[in-house]
Amino acid sequence: MKVFFDTNQSNTVLTKFKHKIDGITPSDDFEKQRNALLRLVVSSMENKPEQWDSLCQINIGWIGDQFISRLSDEEEELSKERLDDICSMCFRFLFELYLSMKNDLAMEFEAARKFVFNNVELFEANAKEQIEYAIRDMPINIFKSIVNSDSIESIKDFNAVSSKAEKLKEEWEQDLSARETRVDRLKKSLSEYENGFNFVGLYQGFDDLAEAKSTERDNILFWLRILSVIIVFPILAELIVIYQNLDNISGIRDGLIVSLFPTLSLAAIAIYYFRVLLFNYKSVKSQLLQIDLRKTLCRFIQHYSEYSSEIKKQDADSLEKFENIIFSGIVTEDGSLPSTYDGIEQLGKLIKSAKS
Repeated sequence: MKVFFDTNQSNTVLTKFKHKIDGITPSDDFEKQRNALLRLVVSSMENKPEQWDSLCQINIGWIGDQFISRLSDEEEELSKERLDDICSMCFRFLFELYLSMKNDLAMEFEAARKFVFNNVELFEANAKEQIEYAIRDMPINIFKSIVNSDSIESIKDFNAVSSKAEKLKEEWEQDLSARETRVDRLKKSLSEYENGFNFVGLYQGFDDLAEAKSTERDNILFWLRILSVIIVFPILAELIVIYQNLDNISGIRDGLIVSLFPTLSLAAIAIYYFRVLLFNYKSVKSQLLQIDLRKTLCRFIQHYSEYSSEIKKQDADSLEKFENIIFSGIVTEDGSLPSTYDGIEQLGKLIKSAKS
């Protein structure tokens, strides 16, 4: 390794240039940030020369002497072009340091690197060209230089590499075998899960049917509540009218008698339809229970299509009860459904009682 920054000459040049930078008054924000970058990099080279020597060997060989010469030139003034040129060299060293480090740059160095990336167009032509080269081509050239170096050639030991590759191959095969075993186990578990919850495709069908029946049940319940209000409201209205006219009950008697029959008729009709809806509500609940029973049976039957034939060879009636339940129709239990004539008979009785 070539020692470059960790020398008395380099240290002296870096110290003097840092003092020159401190004495410059920037004219705009760009120059202020550029000068801060120069001072940051030069101070780090002065304080940690071993790090820069270790990680920047490529650019030390390419532009090291030119860099120190530019810093130590007392005759040339510190113009924008010269400072931009020195900044581009500092950026090349900083970028190689970034590529060579295992860890990320410190926050201040990362900010300096991003500043150059974001402000390339503000540098003078020569400096801009150097920065674009550092960003675009320098990493490839550094890689090429390292690959073709003597140090890389010395470690190209075929036997060592072959042994390492063989060992790595065995590790990969063991890991692959373990992964295959795990995948097969997961596949088996997933297959059992699918069979358990989708037995011969019935579970999903029953689930859809249960959802439709649940919607029907909710609709019937809604209308039951509406009819409950319709049944009570006319009678309640009559009672309110009577209560409000207790002092003049004889004056409204005729009106009450006239409205009594329609009120009671409406209540009777509403009660009839309430009974019909109530029966339908109970029927739908019964159907939901039957559907839930089928879904429950589907959960614990696995691989039915695979082993049912084998079971039936031993005992033809072993699955008969199960199949009768699963493939039977949904019972509605309509034996107690009130007919239309029930409602007419109730109205007839009501009329007879009113006449008497």
